Amino acid sequence: MSKEVQLTLSVTEQQAEFLKRFAAKQYPGAKDNVCTVYPIHVVENTRYTYIPYHEDLTDYFDPDTLSFSFDYERQMWFESETRLVEEYVEYTDEEVYIPIVPFGDMQGKEMKDVHGEIISVDDFDDYFKVYGIENVAMCWKEKHYEPAAFFLIREEAEKYMKYQRHNLIKPRIFSHAAGYDNRGDIPDFWELLMKAGTQLNEIEKGVDSHV
Repeated sequence: MSKEVQLTLSVTEQQAEFLKRFAAKQYPGAKDNVCTVYPIHVVENTRYTYIPYHEDLTDYFDPDTLSFSFDYERQMWFESETRLVEEYVEYTDEEVYIPIVPFGDMQGKEMKDVHGEIISVDDFDDYFKVYGIENVAMCWKEKHYEPAAFFLIREEAEKYMKYQRHNLIKPRIFSHAAGYDNRGDIPDFWELLMKAGTQLNEIEKGVDSHV
């Protein structure tokens, strides 16, 4: 058992308030710990990586992340080929009498396009030609998260997301554990804060009980 060292430390009211809230909100087993040990709560931004589509790369990416765009500025992206066709028809106000079906339902078939010509549908370009759509860009849109701010009290992370919402992109809070069998500095620091906050709360309760 390690030897304890007595320490006298002066803290500001703001620091004392933080320590008390930390002990009250993040004690071992607390709901705000989200089943982690020595948690650090991170507000994360949603980011996307766009990888241009090429048939030779189809085995390396999730087909569900494939996105499509028909506008020249590439500002509008759609999560499926059918969604692009639907939006194109609405955007151009053109009437298309061909049923809008997924690419897989047309692949390998001969289809009559909007001009009445027969097209053998082998790839996405052929598929969109059936509906009279050209200049379609395709890419894999992969989502990942980028840390924006770090907190020891989850409630503070939630507050941060609210007042910084105009600077954040589809944010989330991810609670990271210190790591399996972490013997570094985070557990010691976390327990030090918890001990200090717990003692302050006990002192406050003792004062209140005599009022």
